[in-house]
Amino acid sequence: MRLTRLTAAITLLWTVACASLESQTDFLTGRQALLRGEPDNALAYFERVARSEATFVSSSVSPRKSIWTYVGRAQYNSGRYTEARSAFEKALSHLSEDYVARLYLGLTLLRPSGARAPSNAFNLQEVTYALREGVEPKRVAALARERGVVFDLTKETEGQLQNAGADASLLNELKIIRGESAKQNKAGENQRTQGGKELTAALNGLREWLDYTVAYTAQGRFWDPAQKIRNQIQLCLKQLAARPTDWDALISNAEWVGYQLEEENDRARRDEFLERQREQRR
Repeated sequence: MRLTRLTAAITLLWTVACASLESQTDFLTGRQALLRGEPDNALAYFERVARSEATFVSSSVSPRKSIWTYVGRAQYNSGRYTEARSAFEKALSHLSEDYVARLYLGLTLLRPSGARAPSNAFNLQEVTYALREGVEPKRVAALARERGVVFDLTKETEGQLQNAGADASLLNELKIIRGESAKQNKAGENQRTQGGKELTAALNGLREWLDYTVAYTAQGRFWDPAQKIRNQIQLCLKQLAARPTDWDALISNAEWVGYQLEEENDRARRDEFLERQREQRR
């Protein structure tokens, strides 16, 4: 009987370990797709992780974030703000101190969720793919003008498009096209107030996390060494306190914080690894 129970326990632990390894692999694959500007591909991987392990939190990314935060990030980058809002709320129900989820929850409240585009409008992934396949930016701009686009130009998506080959003219045209479809769907005052509260809580939480990480953790000295992220957080908090609030500037600056935190995780790990290698060669 004891042997049977022991075998069952070992089998259960093995199954859990395999499931966790598969989730981690899917998560990392999805995260790379997200960083490349392929939110639809990323979403497929993130949703698979969420279905198999709804409380998944990756140990390889800081600060700690729920898998639902990444589901929401992929939807946010695709311009699907209503769906993204639901994902960020779910993330916070699993991990209340997920300040990145709260940051983007606030941003979804400030975004024009009622914006509509033609059913055949370009998504971000289609535009980045066309550019990587060698389609001239001028031609992409003409097609986008004809069909419309379903995503907004954020600091993150703009950088991804530039990496794929977009020039300034294309980026400007995409901003104009999306702006024309969204200008009649501005967030209402109550929604803006709630969005501002969420952003304030998120930015203060992220600032505290960064201060603690830098001061008290081994990896901290590799995080935000020039204090660019912390300075941007402070700027966002000042913009939130200003009256009247420049909502467009605030959205852009807060999105930069979210994007840079994701990038900084990889930079900090890379710099820490390189320093260890240098120390080993001494």
